[in-house]
Amino acid sequence: MTDTAVQPDSTAVRTALWRALHLEVDAPPHVLDDRIGLQLAAPDPDWRRRPDMNEYATPGVRASIVARARFIEDLVTEQADHGVGQYVLLGAGLDTFAQRRPEVASRLTIFEVDQPGPQAWKRQRLVELGFGIPEWLRMVPSTSKPRLGGMGCWPTALTRTNRPLSRRSAYRCTSPGRRRWRRCAKARLWRQVPRWP
Repeated sequence: MTDTAVQPDSTAVRTALWRALHLEVDAPPHVLDDRIGLQLAAPDPDWRRRPDMNEYATPGVRASIVARARFIEDLVTEQADHGVGQYVLLGAGLDTFAQRRPEVASRLTIFEVDQPGPQAWKRQRLVELGFGIPEWLRMVPSTSKPRLGGMGCWPTALTRTNRPLSRRSAYRCTSPGRRRWRRCAKARLWRQVPRWP
C-alpha cells in the first residue's frame, strides 16, 4: 500500500466517494460511472457511514458533483472531435477521466495539475492498481499558490513538461482552491487570446 505520510486532499476523496455513492444509491441510468475513484481512494469498508456520505442528506451535492463532471467530460469529448488536442485539469485531485474514458483521452494530451504530494500519491496508486501512467497523461506538480512567473504558477509548471500548450486546449478548474488557480488561469489565457482593437 502507499505511504501514509502523503494522502490526497480530503475534498478530492470526498468527491470520489460521492461519485461512487451515486452508483450505489441513485437509480439508473447513472449520470457518471466512476468506480475507479473509489478504488483510488481505498476508503475504510464503512465509508458509507461517514456523515458526509449520508445518502439522504447529500443528494443535491452528489447530483451537482456528478452532473458537473459529466457536463465537462461531454464538452471535452465534443471539443476533441473539433480539433482540441489538450485537456488541462487544474486541481485534478482523484479525477479518473484518463482511466475511464481512454477512447477519448488517448486522442488528447491530458495535463493533470495538482499539489506535488497528493499527485505523487495518486501516481503511485494508479501504478499499484494496474492502470499505470499512459504516455498521453502528464501529471504536473504545482503548488496552489500561483505566483505569476514563479515556481508555483501552473503555466510555469506546464512549461517543464516538454510539451507546450497549444492554443486549442480545454481547461477545467473545479478544485477547492479554484479561486487561486483561476487567477493564474485568467492571466495565462489572457496572454493567449489575440487582442482586438
